[in-house]
Amino acid sequence: MTHFDQKEVMTGYAKSDSNRFGCNMRENRRRLAMLAGITCGLISLSACTSPFGTQNGTPSGTGFADSVLAHDLSDGRLLTHPSVMPVDRGVHELASRNQGGLSAHSAKSAPPEAVIPAGTEARNAAAVKNIQLPVRMTLMEAIADAMEHNLSIKIQSYTPAISQSQIVAAEAVFDPTFVGQIQYQHLDQPTPYAETLGSSTSPVGINNEDQVNSQVGVKKLLSTGGTVSLIGSDNYQDFHTSTSLPPDINPSHTSDLALELKQPLLQGFGSQVNNADIYIARRNQQIALSEFRAEVIKVVSRVERTYLQLAQASADLHFERQLVRQAGKTLLRLKNRLHMDVDSVQMNQARAAVDLAQYNLASVQRQVGDLSETLKALLNDPAIPVGPGPNIIPTNKPTAVPFAFDLDQDIATALQQRGIMRRDRMAVEKAGIRRSVAENALLPKADLIAATDSAGLSPDGSFPGGFNRMISDPHVGFTVGMDLEIPIGNRAARAKLYRRRLLRRQALTQMLKDAQNIARDVASDLVNLTIDWRQIHLSRRRRKSAAAVLRGLEVEALSGQALNPTFLQLELNAQQDLAQAEIAEAQALTGYNIDMVKFQRDQGTLLEFDRVAIAPEPKGTEP
Repeated sequence: MTHFDQKEVMTGYAKSDSNRFGCNMRENRRRLAMLAGITCGLISLSACTSPFGTQNGTPSGTGFADSVLAHDLSDGRLLTHPSVMPVDRGVHELASRNQGGLSAHSAKSAPPEAVIPAGTEARNAAAVKNIQLPVRMTLMEAIADAMEHNLSIKIQSYTPAISQSQIVAAEAVFDPTFVGQIQYQHLDQPTPYAETLGSSTSPVGINNEDQVNSQVGVKKLLSTGGTVSLIGSDNYQDFHTSTSLPPDINPSHTSDLALELKQPLLQGFGSQVNNADIYIARRNQQIALSEFRAEVIKVVSRVERTYLQLAQASADLHFERQLVRQAGKTLLRLKNRLHMDVDSVQMNQARAAVDLAQYNLASVQRQVGDLSETLKALLNDPAIPVGPGPNIIPTNKPTAVPFAFDLDQDIATALQQRGIMRRDRMAVEKAGIRRSVAENALLPKADLIAATDSAGLSPDGSFPGGFNRMISDPHVGFTVGMDLEIPIGNRAARAKLYRRRLLRRQALTQMLKDAQNIARDVASDLVNLTIDWRQIHLSRRRRKSAAAVLRGLEVEALSGQALNPTFLQLELNAQQDLAQAEIAEAQALTGYNIDMVKFQRDQGTLLEFDRVAIAPEPKGTEP
């Protein structure tokens, strides 16, 4: 792999020459003090530092080794050190998060007393005290914060658990059901049978009795579509008055045990039809898991993109500061030579250059603040509240690392890994299941009914006696029959089947369209990465050339070159060109890293690329 080191160009210098200008030692000291004051004032225009900058002449960061995005992809393999993020408990902090506070990169690029290390107790304590200090954060720490606090991920994390409850509800249809019934009835009704009562006769008899009917049993729906039930019942009768012949046993208990099976033979037969809701619920859960993964990828990609943009803006801030310092040094040099070979025209040129540099610096400062607020909103960390408060300082330095790619293989990986393809496949399978159910609905209804029962009557009128006689002296009966129903025309079922077939074709077409879009996105990403790679090299060459031009002009100015308006304009333009070239190089590096994140997102491998894993999905039996 290749690592391109960024070397800071010479920022220019001012030098007092007492021999050239005929000044004594006191005059030299006065000028140096003035130079130091102006320089300090220009530097104090911004309090932010840049991960691309230098400190005490030492390049910040440890280069490629500290870069999160600089993964070893030259051999075509991804890093495989996942940390598990359980779905059922929401999202958790990555195991790979830096728990030790400041990294080596952070320690070199800022004083520890001025920065709160992200993810440590020091940061939380400072937040409680409302200490407005900048928060230095690595990219992996930012991703871990988003995993722990981002509300979009937390909201989406409930969906798989909700879909799991729908599977349980669909399976619960086949759970056995306990049934029971008890009914008391008092009868006082006339009968067509009568006997002489005393000295009078009546053509109408009287039947006065109490009945208690009770049932208890179990019912269960079978996966074949049938229903089986086992019901035990008891009928208690007590005749109080009867003008007809009363029963010989009064009161009496009649016990009965019945077993019944009702099984569809055509429509509604088979486990494929009756388990359709379970199969669909399982696929809905897989879709929910895909949507959860897609939401995590979306949030991670937004965090990385915002983080990289903030890093670029911080680099721009550093380069704009350099331009302000250089323009200030030029203005100071002109003031020292005023009324010698410098007039008001050159002074106004230099002041305009300083004002323009300060204006651009203020614009970049505002951009840094906006991006910091955007990143804080994505992280949703209570220790880094949105609004007036500590800004986030990115510590990772974007790098350019070549990687090997195979267009066909990358497209195949995207078609396999992208969540939208998995959702499409589940949608096609769901449509196929519903089509099979609709095809079964075309068949006539033919239900077989088979039942048998055993009854016994208590000779002494007690309940245990009736139950014992049912066992010892059973009276067994049985029933066999069939219910048949054939709709004439059957237009409703035919229309439903036609709709299900069209919906399945629509799902297939949608899957083909999404596959086409994925292939286009992956191919476009690879083209963009190729262009980004070339722009990095071109911007680096441009920056080196601009630095060489500025150094040459500064040497000429120190060697006695007359500071006429033309030469001064050349020097000011060279300073601006160098700043623009440095910004363009930082933008090219950032663009390459952002496009790399987009490529991994479009390929569906961003979580593996960033070493984030989701807990395995629940396993279920497929049809």
